[in-house]
Amino acid sequence: MPLETSSLSPRDAAIEIMDGFKVRLGIDLAGIAGNEALTVEQRRRKMVAKLLEATLAGIDEYHRAEGIELASHEDNTLITAALAEEATEIEPNISLTQHNFEIVRGYRGQEVTDYVYGLSKRLEAMQNAKTPGQLAIEIGASSLFSIGVAMAKLTWTAWRGGATFLNALRTGITTLGMKTAITIIVIVLVAFLLYLFLDNPKKVLALVFNDTAEDLVVTNWRAGVEGGLGGNLYVAHGHIENFMQDHASGDLDSPIVQIRQRFFFEPNDPDNVVFGGIYFADRNFGLRGSEGVMLFTSLTSDFAAAHLYAVPYVNDNGTNMRLMTGQKPNLETLFREMYDTRKVRVDFAEGGYRFTSTVNDARGGVVGLIGTISKT
Repeated sequence: MPLETSSLSPRDAAIEIMDGFKVRLGIDLAGIAGNEALTVEQRRRKMVAKLLEATLAGIDEYHRAEGIELASHEDNTLITAALAEEATEIEPNISLTQHNFEIVRGYRGQEVTDYVYGLSKRLEAMQNAKTPGQLAIEIGASSLFSIGVAMAKLTWTAWRGGATFLNALRTGITTLGMKTAITIIVIVLVAFLLYLFLDNPKKVLALVFNDTAEDLVVTNWRAGVEGGLGGNLYVAHGHIENFMQDHASGDLDSPIVQIRQRFFFEPNDPDNVVFGGIYFADRNFGLRGSEGVMLFTSLTSDFAAAHLYAVPYVNDNGTNMRLMTGQKPNLETLFREMYDTRKVRVDFAEGGYRFTSTVNDARGGVVGLIGTISKT
């Protein structure tokens, strides 16, 4: 790591991936992504449905041709909703081993950009897998541990039971269901493609990792996606296109969280796994950028941390983090305080936690961001 560098513009990188789908699967994702008669959310849902339909048909065709019986352990509710272009209220967590997390936490500048671009290409390769073994190889090659909490839990159980990582991952995918795994991957991939493709300057795709023993939530975040108040997300300018969400244990009846707590044994244990959430913020029309703050709180303790992203129209890009104590702050006031002290990278320890957050550059309108919260 980092993953491969792209010399293409963000939009051209997305078009290159989508052109591959047009050749292989006969679907015009670029046409959907560029259809301004649809809202971005409608485009996202339609892209997920079309790509998933073609992908699942390809998996079925491959297994029929090979005479292989595909194990049926599928989340039919999720698959049906995605195929029907219904709201898929999920932007699944990704996960990394502790070793790879430490590397990603240290990324700066072009490394941040390369990581975001590289994940887009790796997700494309995952989507093209036809068997659990092929998918396990592609996920392993991406430096990720899993896509989605459910896959991570199943993989980690097999891994701790003595299986090699690839065999554990294959077991996790098989137990979860190949089609369910692919559905989750397609949902994440489309979020990356829209981020790259949409031609608005002043946008940010962020990955925030939770290296703590707390399941973190952003309470009532939907209230703030267009600048409203009432929840723990405040968008000062622009809007949120995609926001992180998964189930704490992977089971559908477990609590919904933004970022799951880590799998942890002891410091530097190679079996530790860290989860990360993804969000995509874009600008509205006019002379404003994408700027906001979110408050992460624990489901089980009084822990709270604030995270700021800022891609202003004329001023420097930046980010910030803050450990919060006491009563919930006024988010508008908190935004201004954190905005005024934003930096390209922050890295500090406080109250037994370490916080980092990094944007790829102070300049430019297509921004990658990597944030981390760790218990020290």
